[in-house]
Amino acid sequence: MWLCVLVVCLVSYGVQVDALKTCQPSDFHYEFTECDHKGGRWRVSVPEPGVCQGGTPNPPKRTADCSVSCDPGWYFDLSELVCEMCPNGTYSLGGGVHYETWEHLPEGFSSYTEAFRSAFTLGRRHGEVDCSEYGWQTKGDVLASKGGQCAAILVYTVKLVKPGAVRYTYQYTDQDIIFEFEAQDEECQSLEDADEYKFPSVTREGQWVTRTVNLNPGLNVLHWKTIGIETRGSSRPVLIKSIQISGVAHSSACSPCPAGTYSGPGAHQCQECPEGSYAPKGASACLPCDHVTEYAPKGSAKCLKRPPCTSQDYYEIDSACDEKNQTRATYRWVEPRVCREQVKGSVSLPPSGELKTCPPCNPGMHYTAGQGCVFCGREEHSDGLSPCRPCPPSTAPNYGYQYQWWTAMPPNMAATCMSADDMGCSTMDGWQVGGDHIHSGRGHADDAYLVLSLKVGGFRGREGFVSGRPMEVGRISFTFELSCASDCEFVFMEASTKKGVTVLQRWTGAQPRQYYSYLVTRNDSYTFSWAFQKVSWEKSYQKTGSFRLFESDMAKVFNINVTKTIDGGASSCLPCPQAPAASGCIPCPAGHYIQRNTTECTRCKADTVVTDPLPYGPESCLPCGLGLTAPDHLTCIVQCHLTIDNRTYDLSNISNARSMMGSTLFTSSGTKFFHMFNISLCGNTSVTCANNVSFNMEGEATTVMSRVCRSTIVPGVEGGSESGGSRTGAVATQSVTLGDHLVGVTTNTSLMDITVIEEFREPNASHNDLHFFYTTPLSTRACPNGRTTTVTLRCAPEETGQGRVNLPRQCPDGTCDGCSFHFLWISAHACPECLPEDLMVVHGECKAGKQKVHYITPNHCRAPSGMLHGRFMSCSTRLPFLVEMIVLSTVSVALMLCLLLFCLWKKNQRLEYKYMSLVAKASSKDGMMELPRPESCALDDGEEEEIQFTKNPPRGILSKFRQHKVAPTEGRGLLMESVTLTSKDPMT
Repeated sequence: MWLCVLVVCLVSYGVQVDALKTCQPSDFHYEFTECDHKGGRWRVSVPEPGVCQGGTPNPPKRTADCSVSCDPGWYFDLSELVCEMCPNGTYSLGGGVHYETWEHLPEGFSSYTEAFRSAFTLGRRHGEVDCSEYGWQTKGDVLASKGGQCAAILVYTVKLVKPGAVRYTYQYTDQDIIFEFEAQDEECQSLEDADEYKFPSVTREGQWVTRTVNLNPGLNVLHWKTIGIETRGSSRPVLIKSIQISGVAHSSACSPCPAGTYSGPGAHQCQECPEGSYAPKGASACLPCDHVTEYAPKGSAKCLKRPPCTSQDYYEIDSACDEKNQTRATYRWVEPRVCREQVKGSVSLPPSGELKTCPPCNPGMHYTAGQGCVFCGREEHSDGLSPCRPCPPSTAPNYGYQYQWWTAMPPNMAATCMSADDMGCSTMDGWQVGGDHIHSGRGHADDAYLVLSLKVGGFRGREGFVSGRPMEVGRISFTFELSCASDCEFVFMEASTKKGVTVLQRWTGAQPRQYYSYLVTRNDSYTFSWAFQKVSWEKSYQKTGSFRLFESDMAKVFNINVTKTIDGGASSCLPCPQAPAASGCIPCPAGHYIQRNTTECTRCKADTVVTDPLPYGPESCLPCGLGLTAPDHLTCIVQCHLTIDNRTYDLSNISNARSMMGSTLFTSSGTKFFHMFNISLCGNTSVTCANNVSFNMEGEATTVMSRVCRSTIVPGVEGGSESGGSRTGAVATQSVTLGDHLVGVTTNTSLMDITVIEEFREPNASHNDLHFFYTTPLSTRACPNGRTTTVTLRCAPEETGQGRVNLPRQCPDGTCDGCSFHFLWISAHACPECLPEDLMVVHGECKAGKQKVHYITPNHCRAPSGMLHGRFMSCSTRLPFLVEMIVLSTVSVALMLCLLLFCLWKKNQRLEYKYMSLVAKASSKDGMMELPRPESCALDDGEEEEIQFTKNPPRGILSKFRQHKVAPTEGRGLLMESVTLTSKDPMT
């Protein structure tokens, strides 16, 4: 079976080959071979495959130069091997390619996505990320990538035969996306000239920016990459409108101009036909349309028939007020006008209305002939109906912007229109006044970006953060309405010199009339903008048969009110403290409020702030948070020498801004980046996070200043230079504030809905830990309630220097959700000062009248700075007076005891003698002689015995016993000592 099929196929193939005709000279075309080792190549003649066979081709011809490339507007003639000029109706980039249509991904491009997990996703359970909805997507006129949790890479490989460049036009408005461009050579090494342009700058909403990067000859690999850092994705993608590359191999033929364009000889690009004309493909000139019955937008390929006019083709507007302050309703055709009045069913432009009195001027303004409504002068006020008048004595003008009447564009306001191409905006005025409202302009294309802006020079209020909420520097409010049949988008933005452009709120689809208010907490000059687009960004770049499908969709703004400004107009005057001369206005000193009845200035309590420029009543004195003080009554700060829970802390040595690096992260393509955190603890010092990729409206690099902030750092490219150093410095982008205000300092682990992470709440150290609570109330898409930060100070006497800062183990980049950040600062300076009862005192040896006293501190505190090395005190070798008295008393008592013992011994000796004498007398009855009976039992005191002994009596009891002569007795009683009497002793 299979053998039969194979035989049939071979036979069929042989028949097909035999059926091909013999190639004729017209069937051949020229092609070049690859360059050989000698730097040359051959031009050969080859036929189209499958058309013919055999024949006689032209002989090959060798060229010695492989880098032949023509200039723009010229092409390389392969037959003559020279550059020729392009004829009319064609164009050539010479040695270049140009891509501006993105119906599908052109040949040579490739796109892929990879799942990317940022540090915000660590510690949380997520399923596999579906990257199918991300990546670079073709949208007709643009390429788009919206970041998200996937890294999207667009790659184009091109070989240049001479030095060239890549030129691409992009729009990049969302700072939550990292947008990176990289050019590499055939060895995958980044080009040195391209490193400077590695991170394109952020653009404004609707703004297109073109960037040119030089390329080297040889193989070049171009990468456009996007990564969404925030896990919640992005609402505004990165867009690329066109890519043009020069320096490639020659163009062997010129390309015909697309329909709707034309060119002359030697053109490197085609020109669009103006309105009212058209051009087919390859035209050398535009052909006019019949302006009565036909019309053609700019760049049209054919003329279109004018439809009958309807009420949607015109709009009403009040004329400017004349010298009599009168106006009338007039009607204007929507431009460019495409309808035709001279056909059946068409409507005509209504006649102008009757004269009527102009609406009053807005509050703070007055009418001036020839100029209309203008602001009152300084120190003046007006309700808009009456002329401006000076403020009374002891009052101050309440400046602001109060726009509620729209007969003309008010001062400090402007309107503009932006579009992907020139044909999207009928006029540059994107908004039109409508009497009691201002609305988005008519006649613009559906993809047009219509912007209304108001510039405010500054506010009178003071910045501050009291009782857990930011203080009101000023406020802007407005009332609006969206009438949309599609998913239109209305955006409210602010731009300042400190923070750049920030989207504050978005609305999509039809919206009823509603009121919106925004609290301004930073005192700066601002540009507030309202932007309207009829279709979403996805639909705005899809080519359709008509670019005005939603002509009647519009946004209306009825009133705009900005309070507490330093410029604008004053609608009223506020009373202020009485001046000594009863004229002018002298504000109260800092820390005072105004008595309502007497308008006198009264001092506020300690540790309170006053932010209102005219503070009335004691309620204007706002208390600071826990552990905070207000020495100037202007800002709540934490002193570097503070007392918390009767414990004193000295943070002076760690008061400087502290920087630390988060964990190292990598993009899917291998680009390394990390987050750098800056922290300020005490004092009135702020930290700065630079941003050298994003730029504000004036073109300056944006900088974030706060108490705690974070930047995304991409390290510079190392090596490659002759000096061996880095070719480019580190790039800082996506700088955000993590703590604009310090809420409080306490030993508690929670304060005002801000809680310290569980990992940093160790029970055995919690009573000594000091917690700093920061907050940033600015709402973002990723953090609707703003961001919060906690810094925990932990006592560690063994730590040297300023100590170390740790990040949570479960969230190595400082946060688990991208909105709550936590840091643990371990330092010896975080220990409180020891109380006197905590110290153990040790006295040294007394030398030369000086004695050193040492203090031993426990682990939970540190000695005050004056006791760190001990101290010296005077001393003496003489015993203290009390000791001397004790010693003297002891010696005296000892002497008295010895004397008493001696007296007792003497007394005992006498008694013993008398006793022995009595014994001797009693024993004489049994001896040789009998003594006379004593008259008494004992001798009287002082009486001496007259008996004289020949020997002195022995002294002492032991001596007496030795001298006793003991003789045996027979039944007799007491043995007695023999006594020898002299002749003097009486016998009777």
